[in-house]
Amino acid sequence: MTLPDLPPGTPDRKELDPIEMAMHELAYGVYVVGSVEDGQANGMIADWVMQISFEPRLLCVAFEDDSRSLARIRKNGAFTVNVLEEGLDGMALAREFLQPFDASKIQGRSEAASAQRYHKLDEVEHTLRPSGCPILDDALAWIECEAEQFVEVGDHVLVIGRVVDGEVVGSGDPLTSVYTGWTYSG
Repeated sequence: MTLPDLPPGTPDRKELDPIEMAMHELAYGVYVVGSVEDGQANGMIADWVMQISFEPRLLCVAFEDDSRSLARIRKNGAFTVNVLEEGLDGMALAREFLQPFDASKIQGRSEAASAQRYHKLDEVEHTLRPSGCPILDDALAWIECEAEQFVEVGDHVLVIGRVVDGEVVGSGDPLTSVYTGWTYSG
Protein backbone atom coordinates (compact mmCIF):
# COMPACT_ATOMS: atom_id res chain seq x y z
CA MET A 1 0.00 0.00 0.00
CA THR A 2 1.34 3.44 -0.92
CA LEU A 3 0.65 6.09 1.69
CA PRO A 4 -0.34 9.59 0.53
CA ASP A 5 1.95 12.54 1.06
CA LEU A 6 1.52 14.14 4.45
CA PRO A 7 0.36 17.77 4.63
CA PRO A 8 3.17 20.36 4.89
CA GLY A 9 4.47 20.71 8.44
CA THR A 10 3.45 17.18 9.46
CA PRO A 11 6.25 15.16 11.09
CA ASP A 12 7.86 12.44 8.98
CA ARG A 13 5.98 9.12 9.25
CA LYS A 14 9.00 7.58 11.02
CA GLU A 15 8.49 10.14 13.82
CA LEU A 16 4.83 9.21 14.39
CA ASP A 17 3.98 6.66 17.05
CA PRO A 18 1.96 3.56 16.07
CA ILE A 19 -1.23 4.81 17.74
CA GLU A 20 -1.01 8.12 15.89
CA MET A 21 -0.48 6.23 12.63
CA ALA A 22 -3.59 4.14 13.35
CA MET A 23 -5.61 7.29 14.18
CA HIS A 24 -4.59 8.77 10.81
CA GLU A 25 -6.44 5.89 9.12
CA LEU A 26 -9.82 7.17 10.35
CA ALA A 27 -11.78 8.69 7.46
CA TYR A 28 -13.77 11.91 7.90
CA GLY A 29 -15.98 14.17 5.86
CA VAL A 30 -14.78 17.69 5.06
CA TYR A 31 -17.33 20.32 6.08
CA VAL A 32 -17.62 24.08 6.51
CA VAL A 33 -19.40 25.02 9.72
CA GLY A 34 -21.06 28.44 9.61
CA SER A 35 -21.68 30.70 12.59
CA VAL A 36 -22.53 34.34 13.25
CA GLU A 37 -21.90 37.02 15.84
CA ASP A 38 -23.22 40.57 15.77
CA GLY A 39 -24.29 40.17 12.14
CA GLN A 40 -20.82 39.00 11.02
CA ALA A 41 -20.99 35.51 9.47
CA ASN A 42 -18.03 33.13 9.66
CA GLY A 43 -17.05 29.73 8.31
CA MET A 44 -14.51 27.17 9.51
CA ILE A 45 -13.37 23.82 8.20
CA ALA A 46 -14.45 20.82 10.28
CA ASP A 47 -13.94 17.07 10.07
CA TRP A 48 -15.46 15.74 13.26
CA VAL A 49 -19.16 15.97 12.35
CA MET A 50 -21.74 13.19 12.69
CA GLN A 51 -25.43 12.47 13.08
CA ILE A 52 -26.11 11.16 16.58
CA SER A 53 -29.92 10.72 16.68
CA PHE A 54 -32.85 10.05 14.36
CA GLU A 55 -35.59 11.31 16.69
CA PRO A 56 -35.04 14.07 17.29
CA ARG A 57 -32.57 14.65 14.45
CA LEU A 58 -29.33 15.67 16.12
CA LEU A 59 -25.83 16.42 14.81
CA CYS A 60 -22.62 16.62 16.80
CA VAL A 61 -19.67 18.82 15.81
CA ALA A 62 -16.35 18.86 17.70
CA PHE A 63 -14.64 22.25 18.12
CA GLU A 64 -11.25 23.08 19.61
CA ASP A 65 -11.99 24.51 23.05
CA ASP A 66 -10.53 27.91 22.09
CA SER A 67 -12.39 28.10 18.76
CA ARG A 68 -13.76 31.46 17.67
CA SER A 69 -16.65 29.62 15.97
CA LEU A 70 -17.47 27.81 19.21
CA ALA A 71 -17.71 31.15 21.04
CA ARG A 72 -20.06 32.46 18.34
CA ILE A 73 -22.29 29.39 18.55
CA ARG A 74 -22.45 29.65 22.34
CA LYS A 75 -23.56 33.27 21.95
CA ASN A 76 -25.96 32.91 18.98
CA GLY A 77 -27.20 29.36 19.55
CA ALA A 78 -27.17 28.35 15.88
CA PHE A 79 -24.84 26.92 13.24
CA THR A 80 -24.85 25.49 9.73
CA VAL A 81 -22.99 22.49 8.34
CA ASN A 82 -22.08 22.76 4.65
CA VAL A 83 -21.26 19.42 3.02
CA LEU A 84 -18.60 19.98 0.35
CA GLU A 85 -18.55 18.08 -2.93
CA GLU A 86 -15.77 15.68 -3.92
CA GLY A 87 -13.53 16.97 -6.70
CA LEU A 88 -11.23 19.87 -7.47
CA ASP A 89 -13.96 22.48 -6.92
CA GLY A 90 -14.77 21.07 -3.49
CA MET A 91 -11.07 21.01 -2.58
CA ALA A 92 -10.66 24.62 -3.73
CA LEU A 93 -13.68 25.65 -1.65
CA ALA A 94 -12.32 23.81 1.40
CA ARG A 95 -8.96 25.59 1.06
CA GLU A 96 -10.74 28.95 1.49
CA PHE A 97 -11.51 27.91 5.08
CA LEU A 98 -8.26 26.27 6.22
CA GLN A 99 -6.73 29.34 7.88
CA PRO A 100 -7.97 30.38 11.32
CA PHE A 101 -9.40 33.92 11.51
CA ASP A 102 -6.55 34.90 13.82
CA ALA A 103 -3.36 33.73 12.10
CA SER A 104 -1.39 33.91 15.37
CA LYS A 105 -3.19 30.71 16.41
CA ILE A 106 -0.69 28.80 14.24
CA GLN A 107 2.59 28.57 16.14
CA GLY A 108 5.85 29.42 14.44
CA ARG A 109 4.56 32.12 12.10
CA SER A 110 6.45 35.37 11.70
CA GLU A 111 5.14 38.46 13.46
CA ALA A 112 3.81 39.85 10.17
CA ALA A 113 2.11 36.56 9.25
CA SER A 114 0.66 36.25 12.76
CA ALA A 115 -0.95 39.68 12.42
CA GLN A 116 -3.14 38.46 9.51
CA ARG A 117 -6.90 38.19 9.93
CA TYR A 118 -8.79 35.94 7.53
CA HIS A 119 -12.36 36.89 6.65
CA LYS A 120 -12.98 33.63 4.85
CA LEU A 121 -16.46 34.36 3.51
CA ASP A 122 -15.38 37.56 1.73
CA GLU A 123 -14.44 35.65 -1.44
CA VAL A 124 -17.02 32.85 -1.20
CA GLU A 125 -20.58 33.07 -2.56
CA HIS A 126 -23.02 32.35 0.24
CA THR A 127 -26.52 33.03 1.52
CA LEU A 128 -27.46 33.82 5.10
CA ARG A 129 -30.15 31.80 6.85
CA PRO A 130 -32.65 33.59 9.14
CA SER A 131 -30.29 32.67 12.01
CA GLY A 132 -27.56 34.70 10.26
CA CYS A 133 -25.46 31.58 9.65
CA PRO A 134 -24.11 31.07 6.11
CA ILE A 135 -24.83 28.35 3.59
CA LEU A 136 -22.32 28.12 0.76
CA ASP A 137 -23.76 28.46 -2.73
CA ASP A 138 -21.42 25.72 -4.03
CA ALA A 139 -22.01 23.22 -1.22
CA LEU A 140 -23.33 19.75 -2.05
CA ALA A 141 -25.78 20.02 0.84
CA TRP A 142 -26.39 22.11 3.93
CA ILE A 143 -27.91 21.52 7.35
CA GLU A 144 -28.99 24.18 9.84
CA CYS A 145 -28.98 23.45 13.57
CA GLU A 146 -29.93 25.04 16.86
CA ALA A 147 -27.30 24.32 19.52
CA GLU A 148 -28.75 22.28 22.38
CA GLN A 149 -25.77 21.02 24.37
CA PHE A 150 -22.10 21.79 24.84
CA VAL A 151 -20.05 18.89 26.19
CA GLU A 152 -16.40 19.43 27.17
CA VAL A 153 -14.31 16.43 26.12
CA GLY A 154 -10.51 16.60 26.35
CA ASP A 155 -9.22 19.56 24.32
CA HIS A 156 -12.48 19.85 22.33
CA VAL A 157 -16.10 20.77 22.96
CA LEU A 158 -18.86 18.73 21.36
CA VAL A 159 -21.76 20.88 20.20
CA ILE A 160 -24.97 18.93 19.83
CA GLY A 161 -27.39 20.64 17.49
CA ARG A 162 -31.04 19.94 16.71
CA VAL A 163 -31.52 19.92 12.94
CA VAL A 164 -34.07 22.57 11.91
CA ASP A 165 -33.58 22.67 8.14
CA GLY A 166 -31.44 21.31 5.33
CA GLU A 167 -31.28 20.55 1.65
CA VAL A 168 -29.22 18.66 -0.93
CA VAL A 169 -28.43 21.15 -3.71
CA GLY A 170 -25.71 19.30 -5.65
CA SER A 171 -25.45 15.88 -7.26
CA GLY A 172 -21.96 14.58 -6.50
CA ASP A 173 -20.39 12.67 -3.64
CA PRO A 174 -19.32 14.25 -0.34
CA LEU A 175 -15.70 15.39 0.03
CA THR A 176 -13.79 13.19 2.48
CA SER A 177 -10.33 12.91 3.96
CA VAL A 178 -9.83 9.82 1.79
CA TYR A 179 -10.10 12.04 -1.31
CA THR A 180 -8.11 15.00 0.07
CA GLY A 181 -5.41 13.02 1.88
CA TRP A 182 -5.75 15.52 4.76
CA THR A 183 -5.73 14.36 8.37
CA TYR A 184 -6.90 15.92 11.60
CA SER A 185 -6.15 13.17 14.04
CA GLY A 186 -3.47 11.68 16.18
